[in-house]
Amino acid sequence: MNTLVVTGERSAENYASLLVDELSKKGDFKFFSICSTLLEKKTEKIADFRDISIIGAKEALPILKKAIKTLNETKRTIKEKDIDLVILLDFPEFNLKIAKFAKKLGKKVVYYITPQVWAWRKYRVKQLDKYTDLIIPILPFERFFFKLNNLSKVEYLGHPLVDILHGKIGIHKKENIILLMPGSRKSELELNSEVIFKAAKIIKNNTEGFRFVWIYPKHLPNELKGRLLEDYDFIEIEHDPYEYMDKAFFGILKSGTTTLEAAMFGLPMVVVYKISPASYRMGKILIRNIRFISLPNLISGDEVVKELIQNDATEDKIAEEFFRIYEDKAIYENIRSRLKGLNDILGEYPVTEKIAEKIVSIL
Repeated sequence: MNTLVVTGERSAENYASLLVDELSKKGDFKFFSICSTLLEKKTEKIADFRDISIIGAKEALPILKKAIKTLNETKRTIKEKDIDLVILLDFPEFNLKIAKFAKKLGKKVVYYITPQVWAWRKYRVKQLDKYTDLIIPILPFERFFFKLNNLSKVEYLGHPLVDILHGKIGIHKKENIILLMPGSRKSELELNSEVIFKAAKIIKNNTEGFRFVWIYPKHLPNELKGRLLEDYDFIEIEHDPYEYMDKAFFGILKSGTTTLEAAMFGLPMVVVYKISPASYRMGKILIRNIRFISLPNLISGDEVVKELIQNDATEDKIAEEFFRIYEDKAIYENIRSRLKGLNDILGEYPVTEKIAEKIVSIL
């Protein structure tokens, strides 16, 4: 069965890679994909999402022409390669267009890792219902949202991070490490790294014995790393996020999937989120009635970890939150306990195998 898999960022590609492995065990699948490096050896690669994946409306303008070209190439692949099944992961601006195109051609369409329609653009619920055969959300509260909106083709089977982190939690001793994760895209690093590194310097100057570890994405150029670290030679570079989430005492992380990963390790953190002023103003207009932006807080329904967004994301406020936790062991242990509790509601291992079985059942 000719199958197209479309991812738009690294965490989605991680989940897609697991799914491709599981589907390959269950039938004769030939895979095509939009991916970066994880899927290119398992699939026939159409395009690289790193060329068209960014954060924010203003940031999107420079790559618009390339995105349109990739969209047309993807549509052509669906036709010319006689794609039978389309699996879309997140990336809604691009993927909803593909869903509509594929469905009109009579293809089976699965939307795995659904757009955050509960936060903004709720009208997309109707598009999901109309242009898909199966909807697979990965956040526990999303199943209730879709049920309230009368979508019957929804299957919540757990979060794939359960599979990725299986056997990785609690195998390292804790060390005096501050974990720094300002993002996995170039645009994110440009906006978030400076304030996070400045906060690290404040913490360094007022404590003793801490190491500061930046998990630098391997797919990004070394030139960018060198430029951003120019004034912060005390920061170490590593590449394995899970080892250091397990070892670290505290994390300073950009909002995103990494915050949920760190939460599953029980890592107290402060969550930072900065985008361009224009994109932030637009987001404030579009997103309403959402109290939190970080996944640990969204899933918990409460502020378990501190969020510092846009103008509140300053080095002084980041450092202040670190010292609040650092100086009170009871607060620190309470946060650790609440974060670890999230593991109980994210599903039972193995999750991806169940997802693959459900997809095969609709073919």
